[in-house]
Amino acid sequence: MESIQNIFSATLKENSDKPNLFSIISELSFELSKKKIQRLKDDTHIQVRLGELFELYTRALQTQELKNAHNIDAVIEGLIKAASYDKEEFLYKTIYEKEQLEKSIIEQKENIRNNIISTFNILESHIENMEEDISKDSLTALHDAKLRGVEMLGILKETTSEAFLTTLEKAHDIEDTIFEITKNITYQTINEGDFTKSRFLDISSNIIKIAIEIADEDHGNAKELLNGSIHGTKEGMAKAIDKFKNDLKFAPEELSEVFENDLSTIKKTLINIEEDFIKMLEDDKETSTGPSKKIINEILDSEFNNSFAKIKRVTAEARETLSEKIEELKNRPYLENGFVKKAEKKIEELEKVASQKVNSLKNFEFENEKAKNATKEAKRLGNHAWSVAKNVLDGAFKGAKDAINKDK
Repeated sequence: MESIQNIFSATLKENSDKPNLFSIISELSFELSKKKIQRLKDDTHIQVRLGELFELYTRALQTQELKNAHNIDAVIEGLIKAASYDKEEFLYKTIYEKEQLEKSIIEQKENIRNNIISTFNILESHIENMEEDISKDSLTALHDAKLRGVEMLGILKETTSEAFLTTLEKAHDIEDTIFEITKNITYQTINEGDFTKSRFLDISSNIIKIAIEIADEDHGNAKELLNGSIHGTKEGMAKAIDKFKNDLKFAPEELSEVFENDLSTIKKTLINIEEDFIKMLEDDKETSTGPSKKIINEILDSEFNNSFAKIKRVTAEARETLSEKIEELKNRPYLENGFVKKAEKKIEELEKVASQKVNSLKNFEFENEKAKNATKEAKRLGNHAWSVAKNVLDGAFKGAKDAINKDK
C-alpha cells in the first residue's frame, strides 16, 4: 500500500496545477485500485480494500493541499469504476455473445425456412411426374402442409389476400366461406408455432387487416368480408386453445416438452384474451380508409361480446387444466424447488422472445426472384384455402338438405 501512496502523491504533486486534474485523479484512482483488487475474488474483501484505498487517497490529497469535494469526487469516481471493472467487462462480453447468438438464431431460422421450402419444391417436382390418380391427392396433401406453414413461409398475408379475392370472384356464400377460410388459417397457423397470446393476436390482426384493406375497396361485400373474417379468426383461436387443452390432458407423465415451454407462461397467455382481441380490433379499424371502420364499430356495438362465450369457456377449461398440471409438477420431488420460480421469472422474457421470433420471420425480405415465387405460391395456397372452405360448406349444406328430406 505504501508504494501506491507514493505513486499517487508523486502524481498529484506533478499535476497539481493542471486544468484536467479531476480526470487525472479519477483515472489514477481507477488504475491503481484495479491492480490492487484484481486478485481478490471475494466481494467483501474487495469492498474492504476499496475503503482502505479511499482513506489512502484522501490523506494524499490532504498532504498535497488538494483535498476538496471536487477532487474527492474524482477519487470516488475512480474507485467505483475499479470496483465494477471486471463485472462490466464480463457484461460486455456477454452482450457481445448474446448478439452473436441472436444472429446465429436468425441465420438458423432462415436456413430451416429455406430447407423446408426446398423440401416442398422437391416433393412437388416428384408429384408432377406421378400418375394422375396419385398426384391429385398428393398435391392436395402438399398444399395442406404448405397452408399450415404460411407464417413460416412468410406469406400469411399474401395467402389470406388471395383466398379472400378468390371468394369474392366466385361471389357465392361470401361470409360463410370467409369464415371457414379465416378459421382454418388462424387455427393451423397458431398450431404451427409458439403458443403465446402476442403471437396469435398478431396472426389474427394480420388476417383482419387484409380483410379491412379489401373491404375498403369492395364496398358491396365489405360487411360479409369483415363479419366472416372477424368471427372466423376468433373461432380459429378458440379451436386452437381447445386443442391445446385436450393435448395437455393426454400429455405423457414426463411432460418434458411442456415443462420446457413453461406452463405458467402459457397460463398467463390465456388471461383476458377476449378483451385483448377486442382491443386489437379497435386498433386495426383505425387503419381503415373506407367503410371498414364503421362496419367494425357496428360489429363491436352488436352482440359481438356475447359471441365470446365459447372462447371464454375453452380458455377457462385450459387454464384449469394448466393449474392441475402445475400442481402435479410441484408435487414431484425433483421439480419441487425450481419449477414455479423458473416459470414466473421467464413470463415476460418468453413473450418477448416469441414476439421477436414471429417478427424475424415476418420481416424477412425476399430477393426479386423469390418474391415472384412467393406471390405465385400465395395465389395457389389462397385458391386451396378457398377450396377447403368450399368443401366444408358443401358438406354442411348437403347434410342439412339430407336431414330435411329425411324429416319429410
